[in-house]
Amino acid sequence: MLSAMVIILHALNHLIGGALPVLYPTLLDEFSLSYVQLGFLRFASQFATGFPQMFVGALRRWISGRVLVGLGTAINATINIITSRVGSFQQFLHLKLLAGLGGSIQHPIGTSILTTNTDPSWRGRIFGLNLAAPMLASTLSPLIAAWLLVSVGWRTTLSVVAVPSLVVSCFMLVFVKEKTDDAVKTSTFSLRGLLDALSVRNVLSISMLRTVMAFRMGVRAFIPLYFINVLGMNVGLSSTLYSLMIFGGVVGPFFWGYLSDRMNRRPLVVWILAIQCVLYYSLQLVNETLLLVPILFFIGFMAQTVVMQSILADSIDSAQLDQVFGFYYTLGFTLGSISSIVFAYVVETLGFHYGFTYIAAVTAVSIIPALFIKETRTNV
Repeated sequence: MLSAMVIILHALNHLIGGALPVLYPTLLDEFSLSYVQLGFLRFASQFATGFPQMFVGALRRWISGRVLVGLGTAINATINIITSRVGSFQQFLHLKLLAGLGGSIQHPIGTSILTTNTDPSWRGRIFGLNLAAPMLASTLSPLIAAWLLVSVGWRTTLSVVAVPSLVVSCFMLVFVKEKTDDAVKTSTFSLRGLLDALSVRNVLSISMLRTVMAFRMGVRAFIPLYFINVLGMNVGLSSTLYSLMIFGGVVGPFFWGYLSDRMNRRPLVVWILAIQCVLYYSLQLVNETLLLVPILFFIGFMAQTVVMQSILADSIDSAQLDQVFGFYYTLGFTLGSISSIVFAYVVETLGFHYGFTYIAAVTAVSIIPALFIKETRTNV
């Protein structure tokens, strides 16, 4: 029950996040923002979500993982509802920072809970489900948001998509019980402990891979803007194509998680990244809707994250889970917040075509640390 609730809350968080790219064109107009200002908004929000993830594991010395995940999700949802009432970009920005702090708990603590409650032979599939369910929410979210946006405006839209997260998090806090073993007092953050973990080859390799990959985070949120402002699509078609890309992320994680439970993981990561590189580069070459459909679907489908998480989980002991996963997510979200500004600047000055070339180049470079991953499974 606990694992199911963690996955559901993860999905509902993505229901909120998936709606935002559809709202961005309206926000650009209402607050008279540039692409760079939008990039800064994403930077601040992702940084607030990402940096604390390294340290939230320390709270488990006093508070169970169930309470932390439920409380953090409730805070995130509540502040997003309040954000829908703001009257200026500055207010919107400040509240999104606070919402990010609440959202920082979900990934490291949630992944740790799933790891300790899952048999190692099923980890890839459970991690895949923990990515597939949020991607399903992210697939539906743009469609829901586009319909609501036209019907009731961006403010009500943001409130509506946040309400389910608030309701379910309150349900979890009140009704879901946690076994004693699930509420373990895991090791708190320490520099020495982190350095010891990084001495493990796979932890170092995955951390380096995550570092490089972080510099392409945020690009997907700009794709609806590319469809509307460059290719001249309407909101409905743009949202549909964006949802198709996210739908690929519903199927992909469980598929790759299933394979990662049955075969060597390093070649999976390398091939996924190589194909992603080609797909992102091809975006600048294609403007026909029918040709964009398979490209966008497979961009979403090629999900290496679930394989990387499986490698990490098999490479460390349970006492290091919160700290290592906290560091893993901090790298992605903190550096990824900077990538939003970099990508926005490239788009603002050189155009989206150069932006997609930049993303393809980052993906190609990320293959290098993937080559140093050591296989942890011997029964394949």
